[in-house]
Amino acid sequence: MIIAAIVAGGSGKRMGGELPKQFIDLCGKPVIIRTIESFLGHSRVDAAVVGINPAYYDYMKELAARYLPGERVFITNGGASRNETIENIISYSLSELGCSDSDIILSHDAVRPFVSKKLIDSSIAATEGCVICTAAVPEVDTVAVSEDGFTVESFPDRSRLYRIQTPQTFRAGRFTEIFGSLSAEEKQKATDVCSLFLLRGYKTAIVQGDYTNIKLTYPEDLMIAKSILNPV
Repeated sequence: MIIAAIVAGGSGKRMGGELPKQFIDLCGKPVIIRTIESFLGHSRVDAAVVGINPAYYDYMKELAARYLPGERVFITNGGASRNETIENIISYSLSELGCSDSDIILSHDAVRPFVSKKLIDSSIAATEGCVICTAAVPEVDTVAVSEDGFTVESFPDRSRLYRIQTPQTFRAGRFTEIFGSLSAEEKQKATDVCSLFLLRGYKTAIVQGDYTNIKLTYPEDLMIAKSILNPV
């Protein structure tokens, strides 16, 4: 099986408004619905499992029933962190959907609605030759290092820098094995799946991402998203 693990446990306060950013309307549909549709529209993806903030569990169920009736969408509670949410999604997939340890998990931000079929294809294909892969794009801006937030100490070599995106793709059993082996302190250090795997010595393969595969974080990102859906 191939499962899209949609990470939607955050509160998304930086976007403003009453609802978390994954529920904001984007040209007639909530962002998270557009994200799920991107995966369910792919012929090789068997199901989408959403790890949701428990406070919005019932709301997510209502949205799925309204916009995706009869589709292969399942909902489970998210955890206190990104990786805990992914752990919950994998546990649900193993126990409720008949997933096996060798099945592929495409972990993806709920607020990246423009993941393409090509990127999903590439991510699935990459798991044949690596333990974990991530979508990423080369950094195009000059990046500075500042220790105090006021002055610049150095400028890293841009040619070696990449912007990490999702999906981040791996086998279900490998995640469970690694996550279970980490201490509480190590789990806190790992901000995403790639950094979690690195703690056990597994390097992440890069899959060519897409500059339109944007993460909606601030109000101006929503304006960009609307222009992608409705170009002038």
